[in-house]
Amino acid sequence: AGGEAIARPLADLDERAEKPVFVVATANDISRLPPELLRRGRFDEIFFLDLPTAVERKEIFRVHLKKRKRDPALFDLDALAAASAGFVGAEIEQAVIDALYAAFNDNVIARREPVNADLLHALKHLVPLSKSQRENIDFLRKWLEEGRAQSASFREAKEAKQQFVDITPMAEA
Repeated sequence: AGGEAIARPLADLDERAEKPVFVVATANDISRLPPELLRRGRFDEIFFLDLPTAVERKEIFRVHLKKRKRDPALFDLDALAAASAGFVGAEIEQAVIDALYAAFNDNVIARREPVNADLLHALKHLVPLSKSQRENIDFLRKWLEEGRAQSASFREAKEAKQQFVDITPMAEA
């Protein structure tokens, strides 16, 4: 079944040369994909997207606060970005949602608006993938360092590596 499951997507990728089509795909573990899928001509480039930088995390907070009709200017986005080092966008979004629930269900002032402290509290109670899957992230970062992928955010792998969010456990740091 494995060979048949990959045969149709391979045929579709081969046919795209006949049409003006731009194909984008994502994978959490590229090492498990068969080499025939990754060869040039099927996918022109393999990009690596690392954990969001502080600047990117600030923008992610801004997006998710606005999405929930909250004014980002009322929050200390620099402090939130610092506290969320190692978090991906979905985890930051969940922290915003958790903070909204906490504020709404507050025992002292019911249905209050969330504040920075609510978001910081939510972040402290989330375990990001950068901790639970640290070894996998290190493995994927090696792909970039070895030249097996291009950085999606930076022109050079060296620049990308300089921007890596430190995910070393405290005991090892």
